[in-house]
Amino acid sequence: MEVIFWWAGLAWLAVIAVVVALVIVLRRRRSASAPPLPVAHSERLTALPGYRAALTRYRVLLYSLAGVLVVVLVASVALTMRFASVTVHRADEHNRDIVLCLDVSGSMIDYDARVLDVFSDLAEKFEGERLSLVIFNASAVTYFPLTSDLNYIQSQFTRLQAEFKSPDLEYYDGTLIGNGSSLVGDGLASCAVRFDSQGEERSRSVILVTDNLIAGEPIFTLPEAGDLARERGVRVYGVNPGDSSAKDYLDDLAAEFEKVVLATGGSYYALDDPSAIPSIVDQITSQQAALSEGPVQLVYNEQPAIAVWAILAGLLGLFGLAWRLRR
Repeated sequence: MEVIFWWAGLAWLAVIAVVVALVIVLRRRRSASAPPLPVAHSERLTALPGYRAALTRYRVLLYSLAGVLVVVLVASVALTMRFASVTVHRADEHNRDIVLCLDVSGSMIDYDARVLDVFSDLAEKFEGERLSLVIFNASAVTYFPLTSDLNYIQSQFTRLQAEFKSPDLEYYDGTLIGNGSSLVGDGLASCAVRFDSQGEERSRSVILVTDNLIAGEPIFTLPEAGDLARERGVRVYGVNPGDSSAKDYLDDLAAEFEKVVLATGGSYYALDDPSAIPSIVDQITSQQAALSEGPVQLVYNEQPAIAVWAILAGLLGLFGLAWRLRR
């Protein structure tokens, strides 16, 4: 059992001490200033059995009232201090890691906002997996590292969507270091090496979203990056927004893209394919993955019940005793 607001107890004690001191001082002043009232033969009255019984009953009720008031005050202080039991919780997590690899080159501008909606829906489908987002153009930047915090993931998607709509183009920071733009091979290679815990047996997947329109001289070609991913045990799932184009050279690029991702054990989809998200989720979750221990979390379970019931019982007692004292 721990106390969350221990300082509240000290504050209450200080207030109670001040109130008690004031009451004592005022009673002494009143007693000193009030003249004595002599009553002849008062000892005959106080010796009567009825008087003695009434006085005893009055004192018992008065002491009981004071005792109940103390109980209510103590329970109120305890409720304010918020006593809680503390347990150590370590949630199980699926040892699957997924890097969302997003092409932010000029040819992808019209698709990126829709792609983030796809990623947001995709993140909602997973339970306990770790996700990361890497954006690339001429070079790759980790927008956020591997994490299983869904609220944080969704907040980062919202932030990136806002940056897409901003004229400042903040999301471009760090992605223009290279010879050209939309260097897909370099982007995939960068995403494939973003996985940590290389010594652990984990499921590792990259979801690569690009139209494969390369402009420049990459360090890795797309097939070479695919070979790197396969060597590192990473499956690549490709989503191509430009797949529907009828131009021959774009068809060739789509065919190359599809061939590379299939060689890693992944799958290939057009962005408008309604089966893309459920298919990717099913394929990733179908990979064998044991549960692993997540980060340690301290869980505070407040215990207000005893204090609340004590206050309620004390208030009922105060009302009852006050009514008896009035009689």
